[in-house]
Amino acid sequence: MGTATASTSAATSASRRSEEPPGGVSKIVNPKKEKLVKEAFRDWDKGEKGGLTRHEANCALLSLFGCKPIESELEKLFDSSELELLPLECFQVYCRHRLLLLDRDEDIRHAFKAFDARGDGYISRQTCLDTFRQHASFVPRDVVELVFEEADIDGDGKVSYRDFVKVWKSADSAGEMEVTKNYALSLNRQRLRLV
Repeated sequence: MGTATASTSAATSASRRSEEPPGGVSKIVNPKKEKLVKEAFRDWDKGEKGGLTRHEANCALLSLFGCKPIESELEKLFDSSELELLPLECFQVYCRHRLLLLDRDEDIRHAFKAFDARGDGYISRQTCLDTFRQHASFVPRDVVELVFEEADIDGDGKVSYRDFVKVWKSADSAGEMEVTKNYALSLNRQRLRLV
């Protein structure tokens, strides 16, 4: 079996293994971002070989995301040395996963900003209660209190961004955040329209 055939076969199996994004995030990536991924691939595919070497992949990922990938991620991409060159399809799948995770973090920031209306970097118990009373009065106060207690991980009476992220991600992985996420994002859009 030739190198090109082995690479294509390994690329197909690597692509299949990584079809589903982690954490149940949506597969939709902004077309402009997809275009940037293809451009980075083409820019770093020196000699137009149809694939990236490990060094070229490292450089392309650095140019796209601003940081080098972890060595174990590169190992997975190159399928423990079965691949000599990383084909565009595998590169796209990996980048799509990274972009979706970045988008998810952006959603979390927007949701936090929806509750942190004063922009002081934390959500007080009173701010949480007021926000729910003004925008989701159907949620009982005791439920809001319970949610706040759960989110206030360090027990200081404030939900910091770090606390918010931990609770959001743990609830998100359990499939419990979809309604809250949609509410928080729409609330943030409403606030932006008012400013």
